[in-house]
Amino acid sequence: MYIGGMHDDPTPRVGVGTSLPRVEDRALLTGHADFSADVPVDGALQATFVRSTVPHAKLTVLDTAEARSSPGVEAVFTTSDLKLGQVFMPGMDRMLGDHWHRPALARDEVRFAGEAVSVVIADTLAHALDAAELVDIDYEPLPHVIEPLEAARPGSPRAHSGTDSNVAVEDRIVVGEQAQADVTISARMTNPRMAVAPLEGNSITVDPRPGGSFIVWAATQLPHALRDGLAAHNNLDPALVRVIATSVGGGFGGKTATDPDYAAIFAAAARIGRPVRWVQPRNENLLNMHARGQTFDVTLSARRDGSVSALTVDAVADVGAYPGVGVGVALTTRRHAPGQYQIPHLEYRVRCVATNTAPVGAFRGAGRPEATGMIERSMDLLAQRLDIDPVEIRRRNLVPENQFPHDNLVGSIYDTGDYLAPLERAVELVDYHSLRSQQRYRRSRSERLQLGIGIASFVEMSATVPGFHVDRASLEVSIDGRFEVRPGTASHGQGHHTIYAQIVSEVFGVHPSLVSVVESDTDAVPSGSGTGGSRSAQVGGSAVLAAAQTVLNRAKAIAAEILHATPDDIIPAEDGSGLQARGVRSAHVTWISLAAAALNADRPLRAAPGFKQTLDGTAPFGCHIAVVDLDTDVGDVRLRRFVAVDDCGTILNPTLAEGQVHGGLLGGISQALFEEFRYDEDGNPLTATFADYAFPSAAEFPTFETDHTVTPTPNNPLGAKGIGEAGTTGSWAAVQNAVNDALRPFGIDHLDPPYTPARVWRAIHATTSPRN
Repeated sequence: MYIGGMHDDPTPRVGVGTSLPRVEDRALLTGHADFSADVPVDGALQATFVRSTVPHAKLTVLDTAEARSSPGVEAVFTTSDLKLGQVFMPGMDRMLGDHWHRPALARDEVRFAGEAVSVVIADTLAHALDAAELVDIDYEPLPHVIEPLEAARPGSPRAHSGTDSNVAVEDRIVVGEQAQADVTISARMTNPRMAVAPLEGNSITVDPRPGGSFIVWAATQLPHALRDGLAAHNNLDPALVRVIATSVGGGFGGKTATDPDYAAIFAAAARIGRPVRWVQPRNENLLNMHARGQTFDVTLSARRDGSVSALTVDAVADVGAYPGVGVGVALTTRRHAPGQYQIPHLEYRVRCVATNTAPVGAFRGAGRPEATGMIERSMDLLAQRLDIDPVEIRRRNLVPENQFPHDNLVGSIYDTGDYLAPLERAVELVDYHSLRSQQRYRRSRSERLQLGIGIASFVEMSATVPGFHVDRASLEVSIDGRFEVRPGTASHGQGHHTIYAQIVSEVFGVHPSLVSVVESDTDAVPSGSGTGGSRSAQVGGSAVLAAAQTVLNRAKAIAAEILHATPDDIIPAEDGSGLQARGVRSAHVTWISLAAAALNADRPLRAAPGFKQTLDGTAPFGCHIAVVDLDTDVGDVRLRRFVAVDDCGTILNPTLAEGQVHGGLLGGISQALFEEFRYDEDGNPLTATFADYAFPSAAEFPTFETDHTVTPTPNNPLGAKGIGEAGTTGSWAAVQNAVNDALRPFGIDHLDPPYTPARVWRAIHATTSPRN
C-alpha cells in the first residue's frame, strides 16, 4: 500500500553525531541578518543617556529645562518622571536588603562613573546627543571606594551612603573531616575585572501598540525573562509585552539580566506613546558590562606524598556599585572550589563587597574559571613545594572513575567523569616530557626565551542556574511535510538551528533542510528559559527530542491505522519521506498524508511535552595544556601551543562542539594575557575604549589542538553536557600556570594576570634571582 507519493531523491538522515555545517550562517555572512538596530519601525525616536562623570556624589542639581527645549527633542526623563521600580535579577531581591537596590536612573545619589542619570529622546541621534550636553547636573562629592579589598575592611568609605558596611553578602562554610597535613602553601590570587565586550552591545527598540501592548526588539539571551522583567518594572501584565530577540551579536552572559537601561527606554516609550530606539555605543558598553573581579587568599594543605588534606579559601568578590548577578557568580565559584580533586576538608568564606565601580555580572564561565584558576594555581604551588611534577600531583588527587556520582562537599554533584583520561591524552598530544626536557635545557643556559608549561584539569557545572534545568519545545509536522520546532532557548551564535534540526533528523529520518526553527519570540514561543549556563543542547535539545518522540509515536499510530499494522511495526522510511511497515517498503505513507490525516482527525502532529533535568545539571570536564615563550628581556609572553582535551558527554555535532571550544579558549586566554578593566584611585575609568582596553585579534593566538573524550551523562536522554564555557574555564588557568612556570627561575612563586609585557618585566626586574 502506497499513500501520497515518495520523494524522487533519497534524503537520508543527518542525525546526532554528524558534523553538519551550520545552517544559520548564510544570513549572517551575507549581511542579511537583522539585529535590533536594523528593525524598521516607522517614526522611531532615538535615545541617549546622560551618565555620571563621578564615582560617588549627591545630585544637588538636575535641570533638564534647556535640554527639553533643544531642537528635535521629544522628552527628557529623570527618575522622578519615570517612577520606575527597582531593577533586579530574579531572586536577588530576596537575598539582598532594600538599601542595595538599583534604580533604572539614579535618584538622589550616583554610585559609579557611567551610571545613568537621565535619558534624552529626540527625532535623531544627533539631536539627542546635542541635548544631552545641555542637561545641567551639579554633584556634591561623597567618599568613594574603588578597591574591593579596601571596601571589605571595617571603617572603609561606604559605596552607598548610610550603610553600615560595604559587605552585601557574607557566608562561610566548613565541610568535611580534618586530615593529617605535613606541608601547606598559601597565596593571594586575583581575577582582574574585565569588560564582556560582545560584538553587539545592548540594543532595544520599543514600539507601543494600540490597546496598551508593546513589541520589543532587544539584544538579549533571555527573551521571556526580559518580557517578565519589563512588565514587572512597569506594572503591566506580561501578556501585553512581546519580546523578540533578533540576531544577537554575542552575549557571553552579559545580556542575561533585565538591564536598567532597557527598563528606562521601555518606560520612556510608554510615557511618550511612540517607538523609541536605543543602541549602546561601544564606550558605554565598556563602561557598564563587566565581569570577574574576585580575590582569593588560599591555603592548601597536604601530606608529603602530595595527597591533599584541606583547602581554606577567604574570597572577596567585587560586585560593583549594585550587588546583583555578581553575588550569584561568587557563590558559583564556591561550588566549584574543589575542582577535580578529592579534598576531605574545606573551609570557604566569601564576602561580596560593593564598590563605586560598574556593577559586576557574568562572563563566559561565570564563576567556574575563577574557581579553576584558584585551585589549579594552588596545585602547581603544592607540586613546586613538594618537588613533584605538576602532572603527577594531579594524578594523585583526582576523583577516581569509580566514585561517580561524586559529591564535592560544597553543593555540586558531578554526574559522571573519567578525569584521568583527558589528562593523559593532553600529556600525550603536547609531548609533555619532551617539553620539560627543552625547558631544562633553556634554564641551564639562562636563555633569553624561557619556556613555560601550564596544566589545568578542570570540571564545571552546566545548566545549574535555577530555572535553567527545565524547558519546553514544540514540534509540529505541517501539511506540506515540513517540520517546525519552537524551542524555549534563544540563540546568539551557538548553532541551535543546526543542532535541533539534527535531533529531528535523527528521530524522523528526514533531511535537516526540512526542519525550520522558530525561537526568541515570546509570542511565537509561549515559554522558555533562554540561553545561558551552557544549557541549550542538554535541556533545550532534550525538550526537542521529547517533542519529536511524542509526535513520532502519534504518527506511528495514525500510519498503523492506514496501513493496517501495529504501531510497533511502523518505522521511518529509509528515504525520509514518511513512515512504512517494517520490512514492507510498499506499505508506506508520506508525512504530507500523515499530517493531513491527523488534522482531519482533529489530532494534529504537534506536541510540546517539555523536559526537566535534575537541578544538579551536568559536569563537563577536561584538561588543557598551555605552552608559552617568555622573552625575559622585555617581558613579552607568546602563546606557542595550546592543547585542549574536553569531555562534554555525547557530542551532538563535532564541528559545532569544536567551535564552542575555540571560542571559549579565546575568552580565557585573552583574559589571562591581555584584558583588564581598570579605574584610577579617583574612580575614573581608564580603559573605556578599545584604544585603551586590550582586545586581541586572531593573530595573537596559535592554531589550537583539540580532542575529546566521551563520558555521557545519565541526566538527559541525549547524554549531552555543556560545552560553551568549558574552553574559558580551562584555558584561563592553564595560561596562568604556564606563565608562572616560565617565571620560576626568577624566584617568582605567583604573579597575577593579565600578563602584559610591562607587568611581567617589572616582576622579573624586581627580583635578583639568577636565570637557572
